[in-house]
Amino acid sequence: MGRLLLNAINTYARALGKDAVWVSIATSKAERKIDELISGPAEKLLTFPARIKIPQVVETSRGVTPSQTDSYWRRHTVRGKTFLSRQASLDYIRELTDGRPLKRDLLKLHGPHKGQVILDYGCGPGNDLAGFAEFSGADKIIGVDISAKALQLARSRVSWHAQEPGKLAFYRVADENVRLPLGDGSIDYIQSLGVIHHASDPNAIFREFHRLLKPGSEARIMLYNADCVHVQLEVGYIWRLVNHQMADKSPEQAFSKTADLGAPIAHCVRPADVHQWLQGVDFDVEYLGGFFVPGEAEGWAEKRVRALKDDRVTGHQREFIEALEPHESGLPYYQGKPAGLGAVYVLRKSKG
Repeated sequence: MGRLLLNAINTYARALGKDAVWVSIATSKAERKIDELISGPAEKLLTFPARIKIPQVVETSRGVTPSQTDSYWRRHTVRGKTFLSRQASLDYIRELTDGRPLKRDLLKLHGPHKGQVILDYGCGPGNDLAGFAEFSGADKIIGVDISAKALQLARSRVSWHAQEPGKLAFYRVADENVRLPLGDGSIDYIQSLGVIHHASDPNAIFREFHRLLKPGSEARIMLYNADCVHVQLEVGYIWRLVNHQMADKSPEQAFSKTADLGAPIAHCVRPADVHQWLQGVDFDVEYLGGFFVPGEAEGWAEKRVRALKDDRVTGHQREFIEALEPHESGLPYYQGKPAGLGAVYVLRKSKG
């Protein structure tokens, strides 16, 4: 089945002039869709007794005209796997965290948040909601997304782990209407992973985070990192200059064009960009560096040597690659921070 699927997608990609990156992402999405079709009904049946006790999704943006971002993510909902047992779900939580070097450490997944109200903005199919329900000790866990499909997937996923369903809540927002029906200063902790770099107005999201957070609380967000091994060395050198894919574009442009199978907005950013997005929002900001996606750090030193011998690598890209150095862990660091794709920022709201 896997080989037949890959051959079919490769044939389709050649007809459309798509590259190997497109094929990889499309294959992954197709595999997940097949998994959902085959195992989804069984999962729904097994989780039904718990799921019916979980609150329904609250719609907050009825009547709002969908933006391109809304339309895209409602058509291309990120799907997790389906699970036929709590243990299988737990195993996948560990795979998604520990299979990405430094992710657990930089994001402090999944807690502790004992007695707190926590919010996952852009919760997708509920991978971290499941982790929070299992491990955080939170008093209330809120999932927010622009995709109704994602929120229903999240309700099914968290059903394996929700010992007290009444402590969960789900809200659907819109790309251009992010206001939630929650009180000022009502949230102890916000997480948002891989979401804000797709938004039409990041500043509006940050303003809402500031309104919702209690004084002295924080948000941890993940954004695509422009100064990382994947963007500058893998995409910027191997894809563009060795494999001649999008050679006319900068590393950042090539990454943004292929990220998430063609999302209308997919920024990769540096700390200066994030500070620009935060204009007028009173957060103290700390950049922690980026965790690594699977395979990102493999063979980085050899690729670095190869790239530095290539005269086509110039400007900031060359400066970045030259400055890469191994940490004691063996992972590549840039300016003292881990140089992975998943850039983590901490936004702290003052106590005053």
